[in-house]
Amino acid sequence: MADGVIRTAAKVLYTRPGLLGFPLLGLAAYAVVLTVAVSLPLHGAWERLRAGHHLTPGDATVLGAVLVVLACVNTYVSASLQHSVHRLLDGSREPLRVSLAAAGRRLPVLTAWTLLAAVLGSMLRVLENTAGLSVVFELLGLSWSLLTFFAVPVLVLEGAGLVSGLRRSLVLGRRQVGRWVTGTLRVWITTILVGLAALAALVLAVETDDPAVMAAVAAGVVLLLLLTGLCQAAATATYRVALYRRAVAGD
Repeated sequence: MADGVIRTAAKVLYTRPGLLGFPLLGLAAYAVVLTVAVSLPLHGAWERLRAGHHLTPGDATVLGAVLVVLACVNTYVSASLQHSVHRLLDGSREPLRVSLAAAGRRLPVLTAWTLLAAVLGSMLRVLENTAGLSVVFELLGLSWSLLTFFAVPVLVLEGAGLVSGLRRSLVLGRRQVGRWVTGTLRVWITTILVGLAALAALVLAVETDDPAVMAAVAAGVVLLLLLTGLCQAAATATYRVALYRRAVAGD
């Protein structure tokens, strides 16, 4: 697939717009987890913060657990989406539940991968701020990104274990590093341009001093940003699978 990231994603989403259901499902799961966390285990922490007090060790532990759950949800939804895109590119238009079930069968290794990525990623971000060694750890961070770019497709589509999957991801990532960088930049540039257009629309609406116009434009901007976020998630997953398939084919 020789097209760029935007064109590739547009073609896939035009063929199967229902793929947007995956990031939408992830967004709904995020809302449920956060609502439950804030109303139950983190309710006391929220009250303490509002009163100007520090979080207790128990609060920090619960907050960390909530962040891990959110990360696992993100990995699971992304894995399901990538499985569905892969099957679609193979010419098979399967129900979304098939991909959800396929990712579910790999949930233990996906959870292990999420925990590993969270721990090592956090360590690298902290070490990047270490005086005199920031450049070294920034390079290590780039290497880690290259190592893990194809981790989820390999774990889900090939059924690999965690260690062998990371080795496989590194081998495949080396073949597509150039396209990976340019594709990621294009997605983010497109997202930023949409955000700037939305900001400009809000500014123009405020200048009208018409409450009805401002309310209508604000609602439109919220919907636009929501759709943009869903499309960005779908586009990133789609292009990752496309590059994975190219790397596997030795292109």
